Amino acid sequence: MAEQHLIARYFSHHRSGANVNIGIGDDAAIVTPPKNSKLVVTTDTLNEGTHFHVDCNPEHLGHKALAVSLSDLAAMGAVPLWSTINLSIPKTEHAWLEKFTRGFFALANRHAIKVIGGDLVKGPLSIATQTIGYLNSAKVLARSNAEVGDLIYVSGSIGDAALGLKLHGRVHDLGMSSSDHDYFASRFNKPEPRVTLGMEIVEFAGAAIDVSDGLLIDLQRILTMSAVGAIINIERIPLSQPMRRRFKTLPDWPMPLTGGEDYELIFTADRKRTDKIHNVSSKNNCPITVIGKIVKDAGIQLLKDGNPFALPDTLGFDHFG
Repeated sequence: MAEQHLIARYFSHHRSGANVNIGIGDDAAIVTPPKNSKLVVTTDTLNEGTHFHVDCNPEHLGHKALAVSLSDLAAMGAVPLWSTINLSIPKTEHAWLEKFTRGFFALANRHAIKVIGGDLVKGPLSIATQTIGYLNSAKVLARSNAEVGDLIYVSGSIGDAALGLKLHGRVHDLGMSSSDHDYFASRFNKPEPRVTLGMEIVEFAGAAIDVSDGLLIDLQRILTMSAVGAIINIERIPLSQPMRRRFKTLPDWPMPLTGGEDYELIFTADRKRTDKIHNVSSKNNCPITVIGKIVKDAGIQLLKDGNPFALPDTLGFDHFG
């Protein structure tokens, strides 16, 4: 089937929409940004064997391809608007394309995003997305905005996706129940970006980043940009109930500290904002936990039950590390 027919069959149903003058089907898209807004643009690439398994469910992969970019917008406090997708596939497999686009567009529709273009080529399996949002706020959740005395917060739970990756292909692991196994797999395969949360904390939070490469390495990126340090109480790091059940038999602190792919938000805020953060947490039915504070001295200090706790040898995933 020719490229244009594939585009028409699987992608063109997002051809038009709010603020889209010309969408899929032309050489480039033409869009109209909301009045008095600032555009926020991010890109992400997923490569087979590095970011997803060869036997990954295509529907999950479609979801994740967009979710990782949405998570970047969430970490800036932006409202998502449009996305483009560049898809390299080794051959035409209609069943695969049907499932992949189903996952991608389901998430796009949930967040009222219009897919306005991209590229479809033959080659090794690779997916690149560009997602564009906007800010009406005068503030932005920049990594450079952390200040000494701020509290450090994290949304949701940490470490689940890293365990989901570790368990891939293993039906049973140390007596883990099938429901817990499926939970960890889902957290890795179908992360939920904290889009609404980012949009609601932008007015009062300082710095933010999403947990894509690991809690410690991503936190360090905030600290470096803000020229500050952090004290983290690891017993405060939020663990899901399935992870707590696992920790009873096999405590493994490096996993929540350094495992990535959770796509939760780490952010800082003045301790005077505690009530606002509690309200946002309740409104979104999303736990938000204080795990530490920003300090003047550079680097990360870990404490466990008030005592120093050694940093892991590596802080998280680095493509070139």
